[in-house]
Order: sequence, then structure tokens, then C-alpha cells
Amino acid sequence: MTSFLKMQCETRSELANECLIPWYIIGVTAIICAATLVLIAFLGPIGQEIIQYRTSQSGIWQITGQDLTNLVLIAPILLIGGILCLARRAGSKYLLILTPITLMYTGLSIGIGQEWSNSAYSGNVENYWWLFGILVIGGLILLLGSLSMFSEADAPDFKPRGLRIYVGLMIVFFLLFAVMWISQIQQVTNTGDLPDGSYKAAPTAFWTIRYLDLGISIPLGFLALSLMLSKPKKAYSILLLFFGFFITIGTAVDMMAIVQVLSGDIEVVKEGLFIFPILTLFSYGGFFYLIKDKIRRGVQ
Repeated sequence: MTSFLKMQCETRSELANECLIPWYIIGVTAIICAATLVLIAFLGPIGQEIIQYRTSQSGIWQITGQDLTNLVLIAPILLIGGILCLARRAGSKYLLILTPITLMYTGLSIGIGQEWSNSAYSGNVENYWWLFGILVIGGLILLLGSLSMFSEADAPDFKPRGLRIYVGLMIVFFLLFAVMWISQIQQVTNTGDLPDGSYKAAPTAFWTIRYLDLGISIPLGFLALSLMLSKPKKAYSILLLFFGFFITIGTAVDMMAIVQVLSGDIEVVKEGLFIFPILTLFSYGGFFYLIKDKIRRGVQ
């Protein structure tokens, strides 16, 4: 019993020393972000429909998929991670690091990606700008806070041979993802629309997502894969951050596709029905690979 209490004290002391941002701020921020995601879902299309988004019907279905993912995956991760952080448990960092980039991505994509200049879309989403602002600011706090919780000592031993195979497969699918978006951009610049008419229905959302993915998501993917091969121990926390983003945003995209297909919006998502689920599956596999030693120690 004495040794257990000593270990708990050491764990809590270690967490306090590692945090760039005070542990209580990180924990409270995570809980606030979780509550914000639940509130957005409650006020949105799967709840009371109080928030009226200025976007196409396809865009509404995508927001529905995002809200469902927030409720069943991201908000619980933030809530549990925040509570564990307030209890000063070092294991909280493995949950909190999953969420920062996705929180910022979600806040920016929804906040910026509305069809503000199109009079055909009415709505009141601008009245709730502060909710999406909380996600961006909270994501930034959790980004700095969760990264600083890790050290090189947390990194497991990596087997180069298995990594090369995995990285090679991931590169193929990231390239397919990039080619898909670039080909759509070329179609828009050449013809003024996409074959399904989705560009003219929501051009702001189109450009917002393409810029975020081609400027952030895909480069992060290639950067993470490069670090995974070259400096996995030194970049361990960054790898966890990137793969956390891939599995949370990937799950959200897959949920969006499910909602769209069930709603008959198949044409918009058919190109990604093959790529996105596989990328998400590989991302879960990569994250499990990064933390498998921690899981084994926990079981033991």
C-alpha cells in the first residue's frame, strides 16, 4: 500500500512538472470543450435545431455527422481526459492529445465555412460564434498543454521493418486523398462546378475544407510519417498529436459519409467512400502501435 501511494505521488509530481500550462487549466479547458461540443450538438440539427447553419442541405448532413461523432467519441475523450488531468493522473495525456487539432479544425471549418454571401441561405449561426471560438481557443490550450506532458522516456521501442511497410501504405492513401481534392479543384476551375452540383451549392465550404485539408491535414500526415521513420522517439508526442487528429477527424468524416448516404446524398461522397474509411482504419492502427506498450503495462 505504501509503495502504491508513493507511485501515485510520483506520477502526480511528474505530471505537474511536465505541464507547460498548469494542469488545472488543462483539465478545466478539456471539460469546457466537452460541454461546448455537447451544447453545439444539442442546439444543432440532431437536437433542438436552434442553430440554423447557412449552408446547403448536404452541409447540414455533414454537420449532423460531426455532431454525432462529437457526442459519442470526442466529448467523452475530453471529459474523461479532463477529469483524469484534474486528478493529476499522468495517463490523461494519452486522451487529451487526441483532440487539439480536431477542435481547432472543427471550430474554424464551421465558423468560416458558412455561405455568408449567399442570400438563398438564411440562418443564425453567427449568433453562436463564441461556441466555435471556444473550440479554437480550447484546442490551442490543449495543444500546448498536452504536448508538454510527454518526454522521450514515454516513447516505446520501434521496429523499423514494420514501420516502413505501414508508412508506405499510408503514403499511398494520403496521396490518393490529395489527388482527389486537387482533381476536384481542377474541375471547379475548368468548368465552374462539380458534376453533382455541390460546388455551386456551397462554394465557401468547398474552399474552406480544401484549404484546411491540403494546407494542414495532408501535410501533417506526410510530416508524421516522415518523423515516424526518422525520429520516432524524439517526436513521440508530435506523432501522438498527429495520429490523434487523424483518428478523430477521420471518424467524423466517416460518420458524415454515413449520414449522407442514409440521406440519399451519395453522389457527393462516393469518391471518398473508399479512401476515408481506410485512412481512418490505418490511423487507428498507427495510434495503437504508438501506445501498445502502455496498454500492455496497464493490463499487467
